[in-house]
Amino acid sequence: MSIPLFSTNILCQSIQNPINKDFQQLKHLLRYIKGSTNLGLPIDKENLQLHTYADSSWASNFSDQRSITGYCSFLGDTLLSWHVKKQPTVTKSSTKAEYRALVSASDIVWLRRLLSDFSITLTSPTKLHCDNVSALALANNPVFHARTKHIEIDYHFIWHSLQ
Repeated sequence: MSIPLFSTNILCQSIQNPINKDFQQLKHLLRYIKGSTNLGLPIDKENLQLHTYADSSWASNFSDQRSITGYCSFLGDTLLSWHVKKQPTVTKSSTKAEYRALVSASDIVWLRRLLSDFSITLTSPTKLHCDNVSALALANNPVFHARTKHIEIDYHFIWHSLQ
């Protein structure tokens, strides 16, 4: 599953000015997808716990040094939603890149509402997983310092969601 997602992300980055190599890669991807149409996502009705993983690869794009942000949300073991995107600006720290990943995962609020529309009651809070200790500390600390003033708006959204 991750191979088509990653490949699609890479191909979309050259959509404005494609070259022959991009068309060859697109054909290869379409052949792969056509050969895997019989695969699906199993839905387990016993485990209906919503959880999300957010991550960022800091300055991983070699051409412009921008970070790539992504998240995926699961209902039990079933993948419900995912998103991968290059961040709009260059971030100066891995903490800021990871924190932006947490903010991008704010779609979990929408997912909770959608699940309630389908009469799926979530009794516990949605777990949002992140592997960056500094970003987690920033998300839980309402005190800003001079070096983190530029992400105060993002912080307030995440902090209020956590409350």
